Amino acid sequence: MCSSSALEADSVDRSPPLRAADPQLPGHIDDQSVPNTGTLTFAEDPIDVPNHQSPGPVQDVVPDTTSESSPQVGNGEPDPIEHLAQELAEQLIKFQGCCNECHQAAKHNHMEDTNEHIGLATYLNFTPELGPDILSHETIAHQKDDLAGKLSPESRRQIFCGVDSREEVPYICLDEDERVSNGAGVTFDIDSVVAFPSDLAVAKKGIHWSPTRMTVSDLQSDLHLRSIPVTFVDTNGKQHQVHRPAHQIPHYTFGRVIGFEDVSLYLLFPNLYREEQKCSKLRDEDFRLWMDGILLPAIYQCCSTAHVQHYPSSYDHSRYNSTARGIEGFSQRVHPVAREQQLVYYLPPEALADVWATITTAIQEPGFQQFRDVTILLQAKNLKVLTKDITWEKMTSRFEQYWNSAIDNSHTTTNLYFDVGKETCPQQPSQVVPWSQLATGIIKDPPQKNAETLLYRRCCLETYAFQINNRHADDRGTQKQIFYPFSMLQDTGSLTIETGKRSPRRAAGLLYSQFYSSVKEVFAAGNVYPFTNTAIETLALDKKLRKTWELVGGGLSHQPAALIKAYLYTKLRCHHAIIGSKQKSFGIREEHRVSKELFYAIDTQIRSRELHDKRLIVPTDDGSPYYSFTTDTLLTWVRCNINKFCVGFEMVYSFQDPHFVTWEHTRIMLMFLRCLQFSYTGGLIQKVAGCWRDVRQQPDPSQPNGLRRHEGLGFKLTMERYGYAWFLDKIDWNTLTFRQPYAPYMMFNNPSMQNVYRARYHQVRDVRIDFIRVNKAYQWMLEFSSIPKCLDLLENYLRQLCLCAFRKDVFFHVKSALKPEHLESALSGEIPLCYESVNNAMLKNHQPLQLAQGNRLAVKDIHVLFAWLWKSKDDYFERQGWNEKPYRMLFQQSFHAIKTARGKAGARKWRQDLKRSFLRVRVRVRK
Repeated sequence: MCSSSALEADSVDRSPPLRAADPQLPGHIDDQSVPNTGTLTFAEDPIDVPNHQSPGPVQDVVPDTTSESSPQVGNGEPDPIEHLAQELAEQLIKFQGCCNECHQAAKHNHMEDTNEHIGLATYLNFTPELGPDILSHETIAHQKDDLAGKLSPESRRQIFCGVDSREEVPYICLDEDERVSNGAGVTFDIDSVVAFPSDLAVAKKGIHWSPTRMTVSDLQSDLHLRSIPVTFVDTNGKQHQVHRPAHQIPHYTFGRVIGFEDVSLYLLFPNLYREEQKCSKLRDEDFRLWMDGILLPAIYQCCSTAHVQHYPSSYDHSRYNSTARGIEGFSQRVHPVAREQQLVYYLPPEALADVWATITTAIQEPGFQQFRDVTILLQAKNLKVLTKDITWEKMTSRFEQYWNSAIDNSHTTTNLYFDVGKETCPQQPSQVVPWSQLATGIIKDPPQKNAETLLYRRCCLETYAFQINNRHADDRGTQKQIFYPFSMLQDTGSLTIETGKRSPRRAAGLLYSQFYSSVKEVFAAGNVYPFTNTAIETLALDKKLRKTWELVGGGLSHQPAALIKAYLYTKLRCHHAIIGSKQKSFGIREEHRVSKELFYAIDTQIRSRELHDKRLIVPTDDGSPYYSFTTDTLLTWVRCNINKFCVGFEMVYSFQDPHFVTWEHTRIMLMFLRCLQFSYTGGLIQKVAGCWRDVRQQPDPSQPNGLRRHEGLGFKLTMERYGYAWFLDKIDWNTLTFRQPYAPYMMFNNPSMQNVYRARYHQVRDVRIDFIRVNKAYQWMLEFSSIPKCLDLLENYLRQLCLCAFRKDVFFHVKSALKPEHLESALSGEIPLCYESVNNAMLKNHQPLQLAQGNRLAVKDIHVLFAWLWKSKDDYFERQGWNEKPYRMLFQQSFHAIKTARGKAGARKWRQDLKRSFLRVRVRVRK
C-alpha cells in the first residue's frame, strides 16, 4: 500500500495518496508456500487459520524474524494508531473470540443440564403441530376460513410456549445441528466510504449534478461520525449552539461522482438548522435562494456557454422541468402530488474548483450569511460486492482502481473513513431454484442439501467485546455495545460496538465495529425490513375506536385497506425470499469503520505478516466462532417462526365481531404483531418491554403499596433458560386473551397510532380508557347474563359513562373560555351541564351565558335535539365527522353490548333511559 517511510513523511506533511491502480483487475493467485510464524499453523496456499487459541492474552502473529515491541512514540508511550492497527489486523486474520477449551467446557455443561436439548432440525422434524402455513396466502384470514379451528388450544400452547404433552419445554441448542462442511473461505472488501472533501474538484471526471432536491433524502443515519455544531434562534429570539448528527443537518444531494457512481456528494448547511423543523430537507425558500442567488450564478460564471446552454436557468425552471413528465401527460386523473423526474446534468471537472471558489466567496456577501459554513459530505455505501476479493492485496487493488480513477486525493481531508469488511463464507456453491418449480409454485426438496449458512456464536462475540473493553482501561464504560438476537434465539445474533466520543480508540481512528450474518440479505430490501411498519398495529383496533382517535387526535389517517395490503405484501415478500434462497450459502461478516491513517496502518500490519497475498481458510470445528447449518434447516426455522406469529395475529383477527373488537383481543393482536419484528434475523427485542420483561415494579404513589406492577412475555428469562423466546404461560389459549391474574398488568396497551398524537395525547388516552371500560362492561354482561340486577347495574354504568363523555366533549370545545381552576374538572366531565354550574366555570367576560333562542334555530324541539346529538342515522341532520365523536362511539358500542346481552328490545329501553337522563338538563348555552 505504502511504505513506513511514506507514512512518517505524510504524518508531518499530508495524508498519503492511495497507491496507483493496477492497469487490470487482479486475476487468480498462484499457490505459494507460507513460512511458519510460530503462532499460526500454515499450510500451502490457501492458509488454514486455526480457531482455537490459548486462553491467555492475545498473541501478536508477526513472524519471529520481525517481532518487536509495540511501536513507540516520542515520549516512550506506545503509538495508539499502530497499537490499534495491530489489534484489528489480528482480528481480520483470525477472530479473537473464545478458545476451543471454552467451547468444550460449555458443551459439557449443556450435557449435564436436565432440560431436553434439541437442534433446529430435530425440532422442525419431530414437533407434531407447527400450525397451518399461511405465509403464502394472498388474503388475510376471515371468519369463514376458521383459522382458529385448525389449531387446538393445546397445539397453540405448544407452538408459542413450547410446553408439550409432558409439560416440558425443550432447550433449542444450536450445537446439536450437524455441520455441513469442514471449512469456510475468507474474503475482504471495503463496504463504504465517508469523507468531508475540501472542494468539489475532488471529482476527477466531473459530477452528475442534480438541480432539484430528492423527495426523501438517502442520508438517513448519523454515519457514526462526530456531531456537527449548529446555531439556531428560538421563538424568543435567543441564539443557541448545539451539536447535531450529519443526517439532521439541512442538506441535499448535490450529485454523483462520474467514474464511481456509487459515490454521492451532499451539501450540508449548518446555519439553516431550525429546531422546530422535523426533516432535514431544505425548505423551498432556502433552496430557491441557494439556486438563484448562489449556485446557478457560480455555474454560469465558471462553465462555458457550450455547457450552460443545456442547464436550467433558475430554481423554477428546474422545478417545472422535473415535474413536466408527471403532469403534462395527464388526460384522465390528476394526482395531488406531482411525480418528480430526477434530472441530472454534467459538470465538467475543469470548472469544479472555480465553481466552489465562487460559492465560498458569494456566501460571504450580505443576504447569504445563512449559507456560510456549507460543507461537502462524500458518501459511498454498499460497495462490498464491487470491492470484494479473496486476498487483502487483491481487494485493496480492486478498490484503488475505482477510487483513484474518480477521486482526487489532494482534496480529501483527514476526515476520511473506510468500512473495512471481512466475510467468512461457506465454500458450498449456491444455486437458484429451477424456474419450472418457481413457475408452478411447487418447490421440491433438492436431492442433496449442501447449501450452508453460518451464524455467529454469541459467546465468541461477547468474548471479543469483553477483551477489547478490558484491554483499554480508558475505554471502559464509554463504548456502546448492542447485541441483537437472531430469530429470537439466545445463542446467536449480531453485535455492534461503537466507540465513545472521547474514547482513545476513537481518537486513534476506530468509529465502530459490527458483526452479523449475511443471511439477513434474504430479508433486506435496501433498508426496509419486514414488519417494521408499526402502522400495521392499527389493524388490531376496533374500527370505531380508530376513527374516533383520528378525529380527536387531529387528522392522521390510517386506511385499513392500505395496511392490509402492506401486511400481505410483507408476508409474500418473506415467502418468496425464503423459498428462493434455500439452495444458497450465507456467511458471516464483520465491518470496522476506520480512519484513513488507521487503514494504512492496518495494511502495513498485514503486509508485515506476509499475509496480504494469501487466501485464508477458517476450519469449521468446535473452536469455530460460528455455528454451521444447512440453509434449508435455518430458513425453514425462520419461516416457521414468522408464520406462527402471522397465524396468531390472523387467528384473532378472523374471529372478531365485525361491529365490536374487544380490547383484550386488540392487546393479543398487538403482541403477535410486535413479535413479528424479531421473528426473522435480528432486532432490538430488549427495547419492547412487553416482550422482554417478566415482572417489573415501578414506583407509583397512587398504588396502595406505592408500586405499579408491569408484566410481559418474559423473553429474557425464557431465552436464558431454554435458548429461545418461548412465551411464559400467561395466555388463555382457549379464548386467546391474557390470563388472570396477569391480564391487568400486561404491557400491550399502547398501539403505535396512539403515540403519534403527541399534541393531544391525553385526549386520545382518555378515549382509549373509556373504550376499555365499555369492553369490560360488555364482558361482565356476558359473564353475568343470567343475573338481572347485575345487568341493570352495568346498564346504568354505561349510561353514566356516555353522559360523562358528552360533557367532556362540550367543555373541550369551549375550553379557552373556562376558568383555569375549573379546567381540569370540566375536561374530566365532572361539571354537570346545568346553567348554574356551566356559568360558574366560565371566565367573567363570558358571563352571563346567553340562552339560544329564536326562529332561526335549526333545532327547536328537545326530542329532535337528542336525535341530532346522539343517533348515528338521521334523515334530517347529516353532521360530518360526528359519528366518530368519543361520546357517540361509546354510545354505539354500549348499544351493541346491551343488544348482545339483552336483545334489541333491551337496547332500545336503555336508549330511552339515556334520553330521559339527558333531557333533565334542557338548557342549551352559548358564549
